[in-house]
Amino acid sequence: MRRRLFLLVCVLVVTACNFGAMTSSPSPARTPDIKRSKLDIAYSFLVDADVHNVSSKKVLQGAVEALKAEARKTGGPDDFPSLELEDISEPVLADFRKFADAAAAFAARNTQLSADRFADTAIGGMIGASPDCHTYYVNKDGAGFLSRSERVTGSGPRVPAGGTPLASPDESGLQASLLPGGIAYITFARFLTTGTYKTHDEVRKVLDKALAAGARAWLFDLRGNVGGRETSVDILISFFLNGEPTLRTVFRNGPGGTMSALADLRLPAEYQLPIAIVLNDRGGSGPEVFAAALRENKRATLVGQKTVGCVGSANTTRMPDGSQITVVVAELSGAVTGTAYNNIGVPPDVQADDASAIDKAIEILKQKIAGVASPTT
Repeated sequence: MRRRLFLLVCVLVVTACNFGAMTSSPSPARTPDIKRSKLDIAYSFLVDADVHNVSSKKVLQGAVEALKAEARKTGGPDDFPSLELEDISEPVLADFRKFADAAAAFAARNTQLSADRFADTAIGGMIGASPDCHTYYVNKDGAGFLSRSERVTGSGPRVPAGGTPLASPDESGLQASLLPGGIAYITFARFLTTGTYKTHDEVRKVLDKALAAGARAWLFDLRGNVGGRETSVDILISFFLNGEPTLRTVFRNGPGGTMSALADLRLPAEYQLPIAIVLNDRGGSGPEVFAAALRENKRATLVGQKTVGCVGSANTTRMPDGSQITVVVAELSGAVTGTAYNNIGVPPDVQADDASAIDKAIEILKQKIAGVASPTT
């Protein structure tokens, strides 16, 4: 009995010693994955390239606020510490480290957020610090995050009934008809350029057909046009100008060069008919550049509503996981009038709602054909 008691005491002592050994030196806590290198790429690119000179502080604060909102939304704590940050328009490595370290601790308290969701949220907050139509982020799964929310109220193109068909909808959505009075109606959904298709070439074919059928004016309905290749836009502009300056480029460090139509691409005199362009806030970019360039030179009458204001150019950085961030690096303003268009929109010469815009454009063109002064030039 005494031997058994001795053995039991020894077993308890050994067990206690082993337990003490196991608990006295806990292994270090694992650092949460916040996709730190990806956040670094997005932060540095945005602060370095953004045409609006967004500050490092504003970008990092945008990420913090987005993370706090996402934590609240998913039932987690939103206690992100206050950070002392430099308010300058260039990347600050030390400040990014402060943010990343605090973000890792924040992620440890919000384990309901996956690493990818955490990074997507933070980058979405970063780009929101400098909202622009062409600044956006696309994650590795193809989901898009816009830097500014768009509230679109306008409709797409409204093809008039009747008339003689000139073109059926093709791969860029191009369709056309010759309306009574010799008005050639033309619409297309994008400026597309591929190895076998170019929107400007197809528009030229429509113009040829329309002239042969007796066209006396051009009516472009570009509502819902989402833009596309700049080359196609520039060529279409040059069809109707004679080398005049169109738009001026503005970079983050100041004015850039002036864009001009290409005089050798101007179409012959018989193509230089009155032009009306119908626009609204649906779509943007390419159709806005086309309309603004002709507006600057009083070559077309714009009818409808102010456009969305995607009048700039952007650069894209791709990340190792396949995601990408696109940032506006230049804005376009009027080369003749100096009018700012980016994030503002191209205003109409004649205001009209979607239901009446085509009728008003036709009325204006008929007045021009008859040689009567229209409401605007």
